[in-house]
Amino acid sequence: RPGSKVMSSEWRKTAEHFVCGGVAGMVARTVIAPVERIKIIYQINSKKSGPDQGWLRIIQKVMDESGGGYRKVTDFWKGNSVAVLRVFPYLGVQLASNEFFRRQLKGMAQGSLPVTPEVQKFLAGGGAGLTAVLCTYPLDLARARMALLMEQGAKEMPSMLGTVREVWREGGLRALYSGAGVSMTGAAIYCGLKFASYDASKDLCQRYLLPDPDGPPSALHRAMSGGLAGVMAQTFVYPFDVLRRRLQTGGPAMREKYPGSISGLWRLYKEEGVVRGLYRGCALNYVKTVPNTTVYLALFDYLKDSFCSA
Repeated sequence: RPGSKVMSSEWRKTAEHFVCGGVAGMVARTVIAPVERIKIIYQINSKKSGPDQGWLRIIQKVMDESGGGYRKVTDFWKGNSVAVLRVFPYLGVQLASNEFFRRQLKGMAQGSLPVTPEVQKFLAGGGAGLTAVLCTYPLDLARARMALLMEQGAKEMPSMLGTVREVWREGGLRALYSGAGVSMTGAAIYCGLKFASYDASKDLCQRYLLPDPDGPPSALHRAMSGGLAGVMAQTFVYPFDVLRRRLQTGGPAMREKYPGSISGLWRLYKEEGVVRGLYRGCALNYVKTVPNTTVYLALFDYLKDSFCSA
């Protein structure tokens, strides 16, 4: 049957893209693991000032508490295996969903949905961001809780599944998806901007950076475009990330303090300002964002073109 063959082909493409996206995400997350650990420690501390607030001091603190020797280096990857378990499905779903939504929107645009390719890419990216958060948010919350315990010096770390169970006992589904509204809003905007600007940047790089407008994007074009897309999107949505971390690690008190995305961001701005509140730790986040998006977007493109069915 033609219809079943088309459906089978769609599922196969989506499954292949899921695997490629997950692998790309694991590689990228391992590359930026030290920066991510420092960023989370810095971000979840809600104090405005103090001698231990700078991220350079956090680096020194991690090294001092490592026990010496090679652990001064390897401790920056502490907890990375847990993060990778979350990143594989998250970026797998996100990148596969983006490709799926693009195919669907392209088909609709040829019929009854007269929207430009740029808008299609933004909508597909936004849908991919929402889908990824909805599917994997409890894992992200568990990872944030475990990172907080690690920063507080816990001697015994629960497993990710154990952390999810503990959160479920605290408040059921509502607790598992605490802060999910903020995350979904931020993810939709972030992914929409990221994927749309990534393709736009590839076109610009092909024209002006080692020009080759007729050939496929080179590895350099893809790498540069991934970094530019990450910086552009992150600048817009970083305050959502700060608020999300507060909600994930603060328990019921934070959910009461920041009951919604807009009201929560407004309160964060009123109490802590722009630099120390909404954009707390943003400079460090750029150090993470550029290599992260560069690696997983460029690597996903390469894996997709090399191993996935047309």
